[in-house]
Amino acid sequence: MKSSSKKEIIYDTATALFAQHGFHSIGIDRIISESNVAKMTLYKYFPSKEHLIESILIRRDEQLRSSIIQTMDEATTPLEKIKSIFLWYEKWFEQPNFYGCMFIKASEEFSQETPKIRKISQDHKQWLTDVVENLLISIEVKHPASLANFIMVTLDGLTVNANIFAYEGGMKLDSSWSFVENLIVQSKNTNF
Repeated sequence: MKSSSKKEIIYDTATALFAQHGFHSIGIDRIISESNVAKMTLYKYFPSKEHLIESILIRRDEQLRSSIIQTMDEATTPLEKIKSIFLWYEKWFEQPNFYGCMFIKASEEFSQETPKIRKISQDHKQWLTDVVENLLISIEVKHPASLANFIMVTLDGLTVNANIFAYEGGMKLDSSWSFVENLIVQSKNTNF
């Protein structure tokens, strides 16, 4: 087996385990066992569990950014692009391997003593907040930063609910989107 594919196997195995069970409950030995690699192989690529987690979160961030951007590129107007983000979340919730947001889990499990892990999580959330805020600016809503933060809190809350309740076939976001869409339209005309 090529060494690059061993690294990929470690990535994929650790990502799946951390997503499903959290970061602290999964040890290096379990990752090694389920990856079917030698301990030296894992440590060749990842000198510590913390480094492995950082690498996984960075990779996950890149994957999600790419996927969300690709979804938004299919929409034409700024409002449709924001809706496409909701639709992206809805599809994500329908995935059989959906176990919630790794960035939320990381920020819950790691304290200020692990600033790099927390920063990766914060940067991911801030990126999407900025994307939404820029779309709201294009729509010319009043107080786009406040509304973008509200939309992100809504999406994070929906993510937590989708994970807690494990909806069969996913969770439909029609009513949530309708509410947010009404807020966006109203905030163009009032002081939100």
